Amino acid sequence: MIKHLLLLMSIIACSIIQAQSLTGKVTDIDGQPVAFVNIKVLNNPAGTVADVNGHFSLSLKDGNYQLQFSAVGYATIVQAITLSTFPLKLDVTLINQAQALSEMVITANKMETDLQKTPMSITSLDARKIDDYRVWSLSDLTALAPSAFTIEHGNSTGSTFLNIRGALGFTNEQAVATYVDGVYQFDFFSAPFNFNNIERIEILRGPQGTLYGRNAYSGVVNIVTKKATNQTSGQVSLNFGNYGLQRYNVSLSLPAINNKLFVGLGGQLSKRGAVYENPTLNDKNFDGRRSINGFLNLKYLLTDSWLLGLTVRSEDNKDAGSFPWVAFRDVAFNEPYKAFGNFPNTEKISNTNAAFTAQHFGQKINFISQTSAIQYNGSYPDRFDFDFTEARFFSGDNTTDQKQFTQEFRVSSASATEKLRWTIGSFLFLEKTSSTGKTYFDEDYVIFDPAAPYTSIINGKRNNRGVALFGQVTYAVTDKLDLTLGARWDREHKERTENSAFEQGGITIPLTDDTTFVRNFSAFTPKAILSYEVSENAIVFASYAKGFRVGGFNINSREYSSYNPEKSDNYEIGLKNNLWDKKLRINLTAFYFQQKDQQITTSKDGINFAVLNVGDMNNLGLEAEVTALPVRNLQIDWTASTSNSNYARLPLFDALTLTVKDFKGNQAIYNPKLQSMLAVQYNIPLSNSKRNLAIFVRGEYRYTGEYQLNFENSEAQKAYSIVNARAGVTCKNIDIAVWGRNLNDARYLGWGTFASYMLGAPRMMGVTLTGRF
Repeated sequence: MIKHLLLLMSIIACSIIQAQSLTGKVTDIDGQPVAFVNIKVLNNPAGTVADVNGHFSLSLKDGNYQLQFSAVGYATIVQAITLSTFPLKLDVTLINQAQALSEMVITANKMETDLQKTPMSITSLDARKIDDYRVWSLSDLTALAPSAFTIEHGNSTGSTFLNIRGALGFTNEQAVATYVDGVYQFDFFSAPFNFNNIERIEILRGPQGTLYGRNAYSGVVNIVTKKATNQTSGQVSLNFGNYGLQRYNVSLSLPAINNKLFVGLGGQLSKRGAVYENPTLNDKNFDGRRSINGFLNLKYLLTDSWLLGLTVRSEDNKDAGSFPWVAFRDVAFNEPYKAFGNFPNTEKISNTNAAFTAQHFGQKINFISQTSAIQYNGSYPDRFDFDFTEARFFSGDNTTDQKQFTQEFRVSSASATEKLRWTIGSFLFLEKTSSTGKTYFDEDYVIFDPAAPYTSIINGKRNNRGVALFGQVTYAVTDKLDLTLGARWDREHKERTENSAFEQGGITIPLTDDTTFVRNFSAFTPKAILSYEVSENAIVFASYAKGFRVGGFNINSREYSSYNPEKSDNYEIGLKNNLWDKKLRINLTAFYFQQKDQQITTSKDGINFAVLNVGDMNNLGLEAEVTALPVRNLQIDWTASTSNSNYARLPLFDALTLTVKDFKGNQAIYNPKLQSMLAVQYNIPLSNSKRNLAIFVRGEYRYTGEYQLNFENSEAQKAYSIVNARAGVTCKNIDIAVWGRNLNDARYLGWGTFASYMLGAPRMMGVTLTGRF
């Protein structure tokens, strides 16, 4: 009997030890309570909301935790705590966001950490900055992070290339991997084109192969959407502008079952009228965009330690007048925003993403399983012009149907504050793609080939699969010094089956039977970081990382049927500072980026063009990010980067000498030597307002230095500047803003390669009305 009583008392004692009560109160610097503060436990499903008097309570097991405190109008903070055998009372002070910078939480290391304490080159744009900069799509990210440059490739929703540190996605595989809520987007066109319900965007600079794998070659764009909580909230946004711009957003978040089931849903309709005209077709309204997208996310707290999630998003785009290229540079500038082709160039794209997540949060170990499926369809139903002139030489159309499946398992330490933090995992993917491409040699082509007009047809199927194992560990060598080591092994199997045909006068003649090409690729991508905490508000770090861009197949090429992966090495040192009582943040990085076996479309004989591994590029650069609150209500943000790139090896076919020439010493393309973004915003609170009424004025100045347009460096875009502005009135529930982008109407080449040229976006102006509840 006594033994049973002792056992029972031991069990009760252990329960008391393992489940402690955390209580506290949140106040401002004047000691006044802050109501309805959101309190989130990092890397844990636990969280709560403070009451009207700032009081809160949480039940947590013994251990080390990081708590995030956020409230409207106040700077977000992250506070570390340790729970042991006794209940803990925690008093927290929040500072007005006009007087202190928020601490930002990121998931770049596949776990939630404080941005300023993470030894990596990362820019994080939270929801507020996304609104301030008016970031509507990937094309708006240029210079918002150092060394980040987006190429306006084709005047369509799905034609933007991302370039980080000089590595451009110039083949079928991208150089920058895009992730949405932890799910890898295989191609740039399967990522979300129009942003909606975004919590933050993380831009990771430099290779991230260890944790992110294939095509995280020069960086990662990690998009995190907002998730539902116990608080019911919603937002409606209406946008109107020149060129017939209309954009309508609506989102709703609510608890279907308090503390158990949470639902978020919303949608967006976006339209834009014509920027281009087409004299050949006598069409004053040649181009235009229409996009519809929607999302649904469910979060179910199965137990205190098990969290299930389902996210579905779908987008449908129809862009008339895509790729309005002209054949000559002077035409682009002298007859701006005119296209001269003979076809409507309508691009249709739809994609649907679905992901199911199961997470277990333990006292020492966390586990996550993430399963996703992506369906993508793209087509040009009424042809696109290929010669970009009034003549009817070439045109084309293609259709693509792509299906992708991924599965990731990940196990990690439960806390980011332990002496030993680690992550191990596996990744599996399957991909199936079918496509048909048609090239029309139209009636005017008869001057080159009397047999014209006729059509060349290529049908292809792609079956790819891959598996990866990865791990990363961080060990606190001392209280100040951390060492991080990581590695990943990827194995990928690629198959492409294709056939070709000839069509003339309504008769189709097969030219080649199905031919299957098979390649296997593997990669080992290590990583090492050494970081030192100079003070509570400053760290320095040095790192090395390796990345790879997977190889692939050349369509309709027997001599060069495939190409090999690219490899990259990145060396960097960095400094992160919070200064002046968190009113000043300065992050500095110096990097040396090496790109090896670059995949470039060229030829060895001037006749057969294909993607070949012919380039080795080195890039030495500096990056800076500064945010300051010099006086109350005035915020200044500045990013800048320099790039000194050159090719150590670049053998390309030279059309002038009709030989292969090494263009060693040339600069990387679409890689500005210098770029920067300066943003200044001043808020004027109306002190007598009971609804936090304020007036704001914002100006932005973006400088883009000279960049090369082709690998031969025979053409360049000279340096140019763009001025943006935004002003309006904001209060607790409503914002009204007028805005302008490229107010100086700078004319620059957004694209200019291979005798195809297109100007960047013209001056855009509009008004935005946002309501929140």
